[in-house]
Amino acid sequence: MIPSQPVARTLGASRTVTAPPPWRRLVLLCVRSVAGWLMATASVFAGVGLVYLLRGAGGLALGPRVAGALPLQQLAGGESQPLLRLAVAWLCAGAVAGLALASLTRSRLATRTTGAAVLAWVLLLAAGAVADAVAISDPIGPHIAPQLSRAGTWIATGLFCAAVLAVGIATRRREPRPGQEPYR
Repeated sequence: MIPSQPVARTLGASRTVTAPPPWRRLVLLCVRSVAGWLMATASVFAGVGLVYLLRGAGGLALGPRVAGALPLQQLAGGESQPLLRLAVAWLCAGAVAGLALASLTRSRLATRTTGAAVLAWVLLLAAGAVADAVAISDPIGPHIAPQLSRAGTWIATGLFCAAVLAVGIATRRREPRPGQEPYR
């Protein structure tokens, strides 16, 4: 039998069901995983957009100002943003990423949380370096290391990661203890 051909099973005298080829399941798992990580990437960009949207609306201006939260605004003097504004934007973005990763990937909670944190940190670090370089018409290279000292990048990454973790804990499938009935 050729592995890529469907396997026919007979269910009684009148019905035959063919099982899908074994490679189809692997392809679907890969497509779902890629879709989940693309949604997480889009959520990071949505988090930046939410901070800009809330800044434009003037809402949620409570708490201490976090320096480096909007690197593109450094020339206009608006790069620091109130902590509540950052918390709302990045917790919402992280929750969306957490839902996408929990429902589309089969990875463990620790892998999803760590991967999402690294993804957010790398994207925010790169965006900050590009913003700094564009602001003074300079190459990007010398602007990467200073991003490591920006509180805005670290706080945004932490909030994003916390939301991914919280959603992962909330959506985790609970296994029953030995001798206990399954959850319904």
